[in-house]
Amino acid sequence: MSDDNMTTEEKQAAHPASEQKETPAKPAPDLPAQATIMQLVDALLKTPQTLYNHVRRNDLSAHLVRLLLIFSFCLLGYGLIVGSFSGQTQWFAAPVKIFLGTCFSALLCFPSLYILAALSGADLRPGQLFGLLSSALALFGILLSGFAPVAFIFTFSIKTLSFMGFIHLLVWSISLYFGLRYIAAGLAALGSSNTAMMKIWAAIFLLTLLQMSTTMRPIIGTSDRFLTAEKKFFLNHWADSLGN
Repeated sequence: MSDDNMTTEEKQAAHPASEQKETPAKPAPDLPAQATIMQLVDALLKTPQTLYNHVRRNDLSAHLVRLLLIFSFCLLGYGLIVGSFSGQTQWFAAPVKIFLGTCFSALLCFPSLYILAALSGADLRPGQLFGLLSSALALFGILLSGFAPVAFIFTFSIKTLSFMGFIHLLVWSISLYFGLRYIAAGLAALGSSNTAMMKIWAAIFLLTLLQMSTTMRPIIGTSDRFLTAEKKFFLNHWADSLGN
């Protein structure tokens, strides 16, 4: 029987699977030269490989300002929700502290990220790695904004400071997980062969962020000072907050 007279099923049975051509994966599209905010948001959420490709070619700098704007706007917006729990001066103090604390933590941990990324096998220049970190922070901010309505409901329905702190900590943990996973996946796509290095840096960044939140306290509660001069480890601060 000729191939023309065979059905589709018979053709598949006649030819081994190894001889059948696989459909190649569709390459991630590049961002336009003047990508809009929404195009960047879509790329972060749907096709992160697009941004990894720009990092590899070292041309993500064209979109860096918009990525940082996404991060800033989302963090300041979430900070307003945090500050609305106590009101008064926290309306502006909480957003400023959250934004500056996150920026300082990222900058302080950037040198260790570069060193550990190099040790993991990723051949990236500092500018390329900064672009990867900036896009991860933008993704982190987007996720915070997505969970903001949930935090908003609890803000105006409960009065317990410790429980409100737990809600915000949970939202931050989930958002931070996806941001760190984005960096890990990016480093793997860019040549990293040792995932343990990223896990070490994730722990360093998390500890720095938690201690920074304690250093810049109060963020949720109220105080007669913008910053508290007393030095305290974040676990001790949590224990004291739960005891009050």
